[in-house]
Amino acid sequence: MASSSSMALMAFVVLALMASGAWCASISFAVKSYEADKFELAVKNSAKEISEVDIKEKGSNDFQPMKKFGDVWCIKTSQKLKGPISVRLTCAGGGKRVQDDVIPEAAKAGSSYESTLSF
Repeated sequence: MASSSSMALMAFVVLALMASGAWCASISFAVKSYEADKFELAVKNSAKEISEVDIKEKGSNDFQPMKKFGDVWCIKTSQKLKGPISVRLTCAGGGKRVQDDVIPEAAKAGSSYESTLSF
């Protein structure tokens, strides 16, 4: 049986890991639509509220803002976006994260892609 000091140390380590984000799930992106006139995705596994999502297609230097409709972020396009697509997230309390080339060129609606990001 573990001593009370050992259990206290274990509890401290667990809390420290949780506070540092070591146990946070990676954010993933679920592609809802990838068509010639629009691109839609959902952001999954964020511990914080996402206030902005911007995307950048292959060959572009600039991120384009998406609009939120319920749980889905959408952007209207004049032609199908060129992949791979990079995603920039802003959380409601501040802080930005960028995942370059997270959505591949061959992405299809219904597919999900893991990132290395967490909030």
